[in-house]
Amino acid sequence: MGAGGFGRVALDVLLAGGFGDRTLGFYDDAHAVLPGRIRGYPVLGDVEMLKSMLSVEPAHVVVAITANEARLRIANTLRRLGGEFFTPAHPLAHVSDVAVVGDGSVLAAGAVVHPDASVGSHCFVGPGAVVDRDAEVGAGVWISAGAVVGPGARVGARAVIGANASIGRKAEVGVEVEVEAARHVAREGG
Repeated sequence: MGAGGFGRVALDVLLAGGFGDRTLGFYDDAHAVLPGRIRGYPVLGDVEMLKSMLSVEPAHVVVAITANEARLRIANTLRRLGGEFFTPAHPLAHVSDVAVVGDGSVLAAGAVVHPDASVGSHCFVGPGAVVDRDAEVGAGVWISAGAVVGPGARVGARAVIGANASIGRKAEVGVEVEVEAARHVAREGG
């Protein structure tokens, strides 16, 4: 779901992971103004068409919409209709076998999730971004390219961590907070 920039990144991750033959295409509410195919995959219709399809046959979905709130709202609607979510990770990403990544999240090339870290559902962990050990990232978070969520840090749901930003050891970022690019968030009192 989503044929814009994030949708193309998600497709790239799926293709790099060898899932091209299992990818049906794109659904996007702007389908009428989009080309009929993107990188050879058809634009099949809008979210209502996807909902109709899910009522007939099950499918795994990746909701690739940049806006955190919209991504979670659509994912929750699709979940209620029986949609299941795929969690694509680029082959050059690394997720520790003792880390947890929620369903529907997308991990770009070079993304790293260290031991005992948790990433909520429907997140994006961008290229070269790191979620360090013991960190907790809420649902629907966007972690931009090169950003670092430090050891034991907590990031609230629907937050946006800008490119090359860093969240210090045990620091906290609240729900829906946007951390600007290249900014450092230090631990309060530390």
